[in-house]
Amino acid sequence: MHNPTTNSYARSIHEAFCNSCLQGKDYKKEKLTVEKVCTWPQLKVNPFRDRICKVFSTDGYFTFDDIIGMASVFSDLACPILKIEYVFRMYDFNEDGFVDQEDLQKVIRRLLTSKNLREEAIVSMANRVVKDADLDNDKMLSLTEFEYAMTQRPDFLHSFRIYF
Repeated sequence: MHNPTTNSYARSIHEAFCNSCLQGKDYKKEKLTVEKVCTWPQLKVNPFRDRICKVFSTDGYFTFDDIIGMASVFSDLACPILKIEYVFRMYDFNEDGFVDQEDLQKVIRRLLTSKNLREEAIVSMANRVVKDADLDNDKMLSLTEFEYAMTQRPDFLHSFRIYF
């Protein structure tokens, strides 16, 4: 967190949620749509905003508790293993419980700032990641394999932060 006190951070999350609620509605009972939350400045430019919203929302809606959960996972103080579990779910596009080469190709495409990389290079990069992290040689990463690979790259976890 930007080094604010926990109370001021929680207040800013509360304020962001309440600003998106209908006037006069009790925020504890309010549910925001995924579309609404995806327009927040914290998510608007994130290439994974749809996946973040899918993983943290409940049936396509966000309660205040869902927002608190999301903010907690993306804070600097989040437990690294918890953060990795959520990133795994975000990267598991086909939601089969594994991150495979196809999932990784989608991740790479979203992370690219240049459209000049050829498809063969994207496929090669995804294959390399799987080859390096796939401990049981089944050509896909289980949560355990993904956790192991991510704990070897502490800089990776620092990129998964959202500030409110």
